[in-house]
Amino acid sequence: MSTTSVLFAPAHFAKVRLPPHEAEPLPHWAYTSPVWFERERERIFARAWNYAGHVSQVANPGDYITLDIAGVPLIVVRGQDLKIRAFFNSCRHRGTKLLRGDGDCKLIRCPYHSWAYDLTGALVATPLVEEDMAGQRDKLSLHPVRLEVLDGFMLVAFDNTLPPVAQAMGSLSREWSGYDTANLVCTRRKSWEVKGNWKLWYENFNDSLHVPFVHPGTLAKQKVTGRQRASNVETDGDYLAHFTMHAGSRGLLEEDQALGFQRLPGLTGRYTQGTYYPCLLPATLFGLTIDCVWVYELYPTAPDRTTVVAASLFTKEQVARSDFAAKAPAYYRRLDTIVPEDNEAVEQQQEGLCLPVGLSGKFTHLETLCHAFDNWVLDRMVTE
Repeated sequence: MSTTSVLFAPAHFAKVRLPPHEAEPLPHWAYTSPVWFERERERIFARAWNYAGHVSQVANPGDYITLDIAGVPLIVVRGQDLKIRAFFNSCRHRGTKLLRGDGDCKLIRCPYHSWAYDLTGALVATPLVEEDMAGQRDKLSLHPVRLEVLDGFMLVAFDNTLPPVAQAMGSLSREWSGYDTANLVCTRRKSWEVKGNWKLWYENFNDSLHVPFVHPGTLAKQKVTGRQRASNVETDGDYLAHFTMHAGSRGLLEEDQALGFQRLPGLTGRYTQGTYYPCLLPATLFGLTIDCVWVYELYPTAPDRTTVVAASLFTKEQVARSDFAAKAPAYYRRLDTIVPEDNEAVEQQQEGLCLPVGLSGKFTHLETLCHAFDNWVLDRMVTE
């Protein structure tokens, strides 16, 4: 029997498949094996809607961002016609990466041989070899990638058979409608290189047990009066979610509560008294609290390496205030404090998973969403 078939044999995961109060986590090789990681790229990221940012990041014609989703380089750009498009970030000549970072441009120009593409992806210039390319340019446009916008958030898919993103996410639009997400502005993105598997970060975000131990002087100081959890089976879309009830803003540290903005005007019901955390599958984590929104974007680069990006979003009205520059740093301080605490926890867990034998663990009633996520992963990864 091959190594691959052993790694993915269903018998290895029988205890993961048990009900949450009886179940065990994924075995250690799901977080350490290069073979497992390559299969995730094929079976998870290549077959899902992947988060690509907020439309405010490409607000004007010519604005672009670049990103890598599980090793696939992409460009997202707004055209002169105001339409947002995504392309593979690879020149049609000999494959050079075209753009890096973010910025604005009138043409997408290859740094190697200066082939140039307009913002619709059409090839418009091939310096010094115009005669060679006569009649061929229309066959060498940039390869497009499917992109759709859901309530201001951009998502891309490599699989053209997937249902529209609005259908895939079910009632999520209704759940977060009070935050008016299409009206948000991304004001800062900060990244960390984490020596840990992407799934550990996703699980950590949905682990209610770690807060008093990993965040004793920060998050744990804000008293949570109740929690509600919904697995991806209990929602009607490709996400799971939890909701915490508490006073004040979860976007601020306890000592900074007086520095925040007023509550968002569109919130009603439970959303006025806590924070909503929808977690898109496979790798995007949202925090929507009473006065702001943040997003954790997880970009796996290796079995034991993940780029974690924290994006801060505020309403256009908040950003236009004369005191925005004075207030925003308190929200950034919260992220800059909490994320390193989580990074350290994930890295220590990764180190402990480097075992020569199978891992036997145990879920608790505070980790039911971790159990649900692990089973979602197995649904896509194991052989039958």
